[in-house]
This record gives sequence, C-alpha cells and structure tokens, in this order.
Amino acid sequence: MNLLTVIHSIKTNKLSLKSLPAALLVMCFLMLTGCNKPQSSVNATYIERLSSTVNASPTQPTPLKQLPLLQPPPIAQSDLTLSIVELAGISQCKLNVLISEHNNQLGKTASAAGQLKYQINFIKSAQVCLNTLDKNSPSYTKILAAKNYKETHLMYFFNTMLFNEPELNRTWQLTSNELTTEPAGFSDTVFALKQLVLIKQQIKAKEFSTINSDSIFSALEQLNKFQFNQALIQSVRMQVVLNNNATQFVKTLNFNTLCPEDKNNKNAKIISNVFQKFYLKEIQPYQAQLTGYLEVLQPLYNELWFNESISSPQINNLVKTGSTSNLLNLLKSSAKKHVVWWQGFYKTCEISPI
Repeated sequence: MNLLTVIHSIKTNKLSLKSLPAALLVMCFLMLTGCNKPQSSVNATYIERLSSTVNASPTQPTPLKQLPLLQPPPIAQSDLTLSIVELAGISQCKLNVLISEHNNQLGKTASAAGQLKYQINFIKSAQVCLNTLDKNSPSYTKILAAKNYKETHLMYFFNTMLFNEPELNRTWQLTSNELTTEPAGFSDTVFALKQLVLIKQQIKAKEFSTINSDSIFSALEQLNKFQFNQALIQSVRMQVVLNNNATQFVKTLNFNTLCPEDKNNKNAKIISNVFQKFYLKEIQPYQAQLTGYLEVLQPLYNELWFNESISSPQINNLVKTGSTSNLLNLLKSSAKKHVVWWQGFYKTCEISPI
C-alpha cells in the first residue's frame, strides 16, 4: 500500500491511526497538514539568490529586540470598609451581593481583567445604591467615598489589565509566529480592540454608567483565540528589518560591474528576474497585505497604548499617529527605499522591468 492510498484510507476512516508505524504516521501527518514555512523565508531566499548571482556575501539582518512594557506605578490604597451590619443595611442594593462576591476567595484571586470588571460594576451599582440611602448615614458616606476612589483610579486598573493579561501584553513580545498570506481572525481582532478602546474612552470621559463590563472578557477571548496582534506586529517588524537588510545589500552592488557599457549584462538580467520572481510577486504583495491590516489596527493600537504609564518609548514610537517611525510608516518607507534602488538599476542598466 503506497502513501497516498494510506492517506485516503485515513480520510475515509478505513484505516486506524493506531495501526500505523510511527515514521509512516509522521509522513502522513505532514502530507495531510502541510509544512508552512514562515513568510520571511521568501525574503531569505531572495537575498540568497541575489548574492549567489553576483558572487557576494549576503548581509545579515539585525535581530529584533524585545519591546518592554513598564510596571504600572502604584496608587494609594483605600482603607474604606463596610462592616457586616452596614452590608446588611444595603441588602436592598445589588452592591451588597457584588461586595460579598468580591470578598470571597474567588474575588481575591481575580485576574487583572476581573479586577477591572469589579471596579466598573461597583461604580455603576454604587450610584444606584446611593439613591436609596440617607445621605447622612455612615453607609452613604463610605459608599460615596469608595465610588469616588474607584472612579479616580479606574484608568490604573485598565492599564494593569493591559500590562498583566497575556492576551494584551504579548502583543509586544517576540514570537516565532508570522502571519500567513491567509490568516484568520482579523475582523474578530478589530472588533475586540474596538470594544476595549470604547471602554477606555468611556473611562476617560467619566461615562461610567455606559460601560459594558461584560465586553472585557469577550474581547480577551477573541484576542486569545487568534493571537493576531502579536503575529502581525512580529511580521511587520521582521519585514522592515528584512527590507532594510536587502536595501543595504543591493547598495553594495556596483552598476558598472552589473551592466558595463558595450558588454554582456547577463548578471543584470538574472538579478532582475530574481527581483521580479521573489520581491515583486511574493514579498511586495505580502507587505501590501500587512499594510492593509495595519491601516485599520494601528489607530486602535494608538488608542490603547500611546503615552500610557505602562508604554515604553519604543512602543510609543511604534503606535504614534503620524510619526515617521510608527509601524505603518516604517513598513512603507523601508519598502519604498528598496524599490527606489531597483528603479535606479533599471534606468542605469537600461533593462525593462517587464
């Protein structure tokens, strides 16, 4: 039985995986799932082909560096507490149940996102509760003070979520994952980030009653499912480095050597073919795809991360709107610089790019 027959038998449930030898199982798995190389491997092949044609050593791309987040600065802790008697006195309020649930073991081990959700729900429930209490009662005074404290520091809890939740903080961490040419999760990621951006805007505008705290976890669930942001930023940063490296390499080439007057320009035609085959047909369309994603997502990155207490200068530079050093403009400018060299090449060597 040949390998293709084995695979067909597996697909039609006529053959059990348990009955296959380990080596054959691995081969079947590879053929069934496919072996997808990272997109940056195309860039590597591009440089290798150019360097071998002109008999020159390729330059090595600069390794990416980790993008750090900063620890959220501490805030003054509130010492406001409600006694059992005072809690019983607000039994008519939803706030009573909320505080009780938060004070149990589950509340004490809540994640940063859970803590943010609690602060939001407390603020919303506290206002409703205050409307039912005597303004001269100790409970009213304590609940009002707690509400004011939480409103004042709500952005701290939001930033703590950005810093601590892996669905968010790994946005800036290095990864081996690069976006494929047909990635999943773009629209879901956009929707999730818009939910978080809306919450942040409502906090900044002090529109606490309009915040939907349930959308916090629904957004994190979508971000965790696809991990699109981390792969996109990794891919963009990688393509910028590879563009710059490719440009650095071609700038070492001498036009007089590539296409001397009245002599054979065979090498020039070969590297032109390499440029068209790898850069124009594969690398450029992929980078255009990344650009399209960034044009939608970069404004959301800016809304979430720019100039926050947890954002390092490196991250601020990458998300700053209008900056020449933000992710989108770095990708565009690095690609443009590389293409400009080739435009000079075609003009000097009098070779048609078509």
